[in-house]
Amino acid sequence: MSVVPIDEGPRSRRRVGPFWIEEGIGLVLVGAAMLLVVAGLYGLAVVLRPH
Repeated sequence: MSVVPIDEGPRSRRRVGPFWIEEGIGLVLVGAAMLLVVAGLYGLAVVLRPH
């Protein structure tokens, strides 16, 4: 088994400090969808809050 240096990885990933960043639009879309869900639930909670 050959040793792979820590800074080398698949071409679809890049390293920023200690973190591996996945490149591609799919991850961005998933993040945007999660943000919209949280914002929608927050808005719903504000509208339906008891007085």
